[in-house]
Amino acid sequence: ALPLVVVASVAVGGVVAMQGLSYVARYSAGEVFGWAAALSAYRDVGPLLLGCGLAARIGARNTAELAVMAGRERLEALRALGIDPEPTVIWPRLVATVLCSVLFWAPACTLVLGTSFAVASLIGDQRVATSVWSVVSYVDAATLLNGLLRMAVFGLVVGLASCNAGLSVEASEDRSAGAIGRAVYAGSVLSLTGVVITNAVLSLAGGTQ
Repeated sequence: ALPLVVVASVAVGGVVAMQGLSYVARYSAGEVFGWAAALSAYRDVGPLLLGCGLAARIGARNTAELAVMAGRERLEALRALGIDPEPTVIWPRLVATVLCSVLFWAPACTLVLGTSFAVASLIGDQRVATSVWSVVSYVDAATLLNGLLRMAVFGLVVGLASCNAGLSVEASEDRSAGAIGRAVYAGSVLSLTGVVITNAVLSLAGGTQ
């Protein structure tokens, strides 16, 4: 998922800069550009972008691997050997998805912020030093914690949706390649939908739009 996250972060950083510069020009609010960009990068747009990227890559991969294991009766083989697939196959994937989400959050969102500063400096009159000063002066720890918690929740949603979609093949009578493909598609859709809905709920609960 790393290449996808890097490319998307750079693109979103450019969008954040373009939107921010329009408000800076309209209201002469250059001193708060960095704060607004950091708010978007670390709490709002950044986590949502990263959550969608992880859903598309990690969620699909989780679903595919579990669906193949279920379709080829490997989960049943583990049970026949006296090994419970839940703590040995499913839970590690769920935990790894959450950890991956949390670890990706800081570098990905910082890349969004850095790109927005660079673009704003190149195409606008916004100085990088002023933007950095705005971040240091106005961004508090609660904003960063909010974004990190969102990212952890998104990882949990992606993990649960992808694992559930992969295991659905085992409960189905059809365990063909077509059924596995449909499960992967369903896992991706469920993961993306879950991230978007969760983001909307958390935004409404936190009073942000």
